[in-house]
Amino acid sequence: MNSHAPGFAMRKFAGSTLVAGFMAGAALASGAHADDILQIGAQAVVVDAQTQIVVDEQVLPAGAALPFKPGMRLEVQYAPVAAMRGEAPAAAAAATVVFSYVVRGPITSLVPLRVLGQEVGATADTATTGIPGGSLGNLQLGDFLDVSGYVDTNNSLAASFIEFLPVPGQRWLVGGYVSTIGPGTLFQLGPQQVDQAGVAPVGCGASLSPGRFVEVRATAVSSFDANSVLRNITSLRCVDPVPIGTPGALGAISGIVGQIFSPTSFQFGPYLVEFDAATVFRFGSAGDLVPGASIEVDGTFGANLQFAAAGIQFAAPTIRLEGPVTPGDVTAGPSGTVHLLGNTVTRSAQLRDDDGIYATGIQQGRQVEVRGYKDHTGKLFATRARTRGAPDLGDVRIGGPVDSMARPLLQVLANTLDSSGATFEDPAGAPITGDEFFARTAPGALIEQTGTYDAPNSILSGGVVALLAPLDPPPPQMPAVLASPSLIVGTLITIDRIFAAGFE
Repeated sequence: MNSHAPGFAMRKFAGSTLVAGFMAGAALASGAHADDILQIGAQAVVVDAQTQIVVDEQVLPAGAALPFKPGMRLEVQYAPVAAMRGEAPAAAAAATVVFSYVVRGPITSLVPLRVLGQEVGATADTATTGIPGGSLGNLQLGDFLDVSGYVDTNNSLAASFIEFLPVPGQRWLVGGYVSTIGPGTLFQLGPQQVDQAGVAPVGCGASLSPGRFVEVRATAVSSFDANSVLRNITSLRCVDPVPIGTPGALGAISGIVGQIFSPTSFQFGPYLVEFDAATVFRFGSAGDLVPGASIEVDGTFGANLQFAAAGIQFAAPTIRLEGPVTPGDVTAGPSGTVHLLGNTVTRSAQLRDDDGIYATGIQQGRQVEVRGYKDHTGKLFATRARTRGAPDLGDVRIGGPVDSMARPLLQVLANTLDSSGATFEDPAGAPITGDEFFARTAPGALIEQTGTYDAPNSILSGGVVALLAPLDPPPPQMPAVLASPSLIVGTLITIDRIFAAGFE
């Protein structure tokens, strides 16, 4: 396992809040006199005059301006290492940079928000442009959106970028996992029916099958709504949701966690990602790797679509809450919420609702566990919810970023965690002393306590206090370029420029 953790030094954080986010900045033209640096997730990518730039399958002419759309998904491919022999790693420019969307088309549902039938999960961390009044709540059925981000295996989208087009586009796009086949020439991507009549699938083998990831392009269909079949198909391709990197090379890939295979491995697009005790975690721990979690993984590509993770970073700080919930604490539905331990946790598009809590509510008081994440405004979203038996104030769990602390007390998710009399653990689950715990803990660090809950005073005490992820040291002002990369997949943060001579 590669113990080096490339990346991770780039994003700037204040406490538990992502402040780099999708930074504002001016669009920068890509000219022959200068190279550009694209900040993509936690990586820096050099783009020079020889880099091919592709935007939604259209190759930009040489010297054309780079599209500055923070939050848009990018895929960066590099030339083989042998072709760069003799160059310093920092000088290696990308061979190809692809700006891509997941879905482009009309809104077919408002609650939840769906475009061409695909649920679009958006938070305050999702970059938007052109939205009427600056609020997604102002959108109407039939409005045309371009959405970039990542597709979950449940065919929801974790949107990183949403753009409103006042003039609807004539070229539609939808990507996702095939849910069902038939009848006839029909198949489904989640609730959206697609008619592949007259189009030969490309890269799909003998026939299209459930579970394959497809990219469908079509020309506009008039009066399209939630009950319409997507016709006018111009192309249908089976593709990998994350491109394939070169075995033995470094890379960084972003996306949605799929199936969990073992305590140290999980599905990530086409890859089997494996991690160990040397893997560095940020904004969460191995216990937060659940289906639907949005993460960036960096490490080394292996043979047979294996990927050895050196670092795993969650898109936002993770949270864990477990405690008593009454039927009145649950609002069921597509915008459902659960009020738990003084917190309101909203359903996310990537939710795994094992016991239908968000879908239908509960009929009697239950112990409920909710896992999810916290966006930069402090709003909480659930990616997993399940019941855990009868209500029990003696077995409560609270985990999340530390807001403030004054030993032995810590403020986490609107609660006071009293560590008096508790035992302590490090991120690996090994026992540590209270002195060691507090020496490594600061506002922004992720911790978790299990113990007895005093509901009237919102105090959790006793039990075990675990340090899940310590606060990172301040990052350097400029990130390093990943040495000998093969592939980087992430979202655009900002663009900077390297000048060959002189200043602007």
